[in-house]
Amino acid sequence: MILAEITTEERILEAAMKVFTRRGFAATRTEDIAKEAGINRTLLHYYFRDKQTIFNLIFETRFKEFFKGLFLIFEADNISLFDKIRRMVDHEITMLTKHPDLARFIITEVAHNPQLLIEYGTKLGMNPRVLKQSFEDLVAREVNDKTIKPIEGRQLLMNIMSLCIYPLVAKPIILTMMNVDERTFSQMMEQRKEEVSEFIINAIKK
Repeated sequence: MILAEITTEERILEAAMKVFTRRGFAATRTEDIAKEAGINRTLLHYYFRDKQTIFNLIFETRFKEFFKGLFLIFEADNISLFDKIRRMVDHEITMLTKHPDLARFIITEVAHNPQLLIEYGTKLGMNPRVLKQSFEDLVAREVNDKTIKPIEGRQLLMNIMSLCIYPLVAKPIILTMMNVDERTFSQMMEQRKEEVSEFIINAIKK
């Protein structure tokens, strides 16, 4: 199989993602990104005007890719809460495994500017607060119908997010503590999709 060669623009974006994750947007210089990408600053500026342009492209692209999937899951009226949980877990773990620096990148930048999620979400028509409210309303209906145990939607949402996101954020610790390699970790994360889904569902179903 012939692998497509990565373009210079893609290399810059990958490098920027790593540097932004390590240093944060404010402390990152274009020189840092160029060095990480293995190019000079002149070539970087040929593709991108400044670091803000690079940041906006990365954040918007990753935000859209991640949250669009979640919105599609929760906008579906023909699937149950349990199936939505399974799909949400699969989507989060798949996305975070595909983009290993995504969780740390978003956490780092939102910690410095909490309104980023709302600003970008509103711009792209995918406000996370709308997603949260939709999920809370669904959980409240299920509790009222006595199909699941009493639980707040926001607590359930945090449980799902925590179980999906933590292993990817803490990956270096897990690799060392459990003495596993990258391949084994990937296998564990694939298995975790079912493990997390069933753990959550069994905890709330009557």
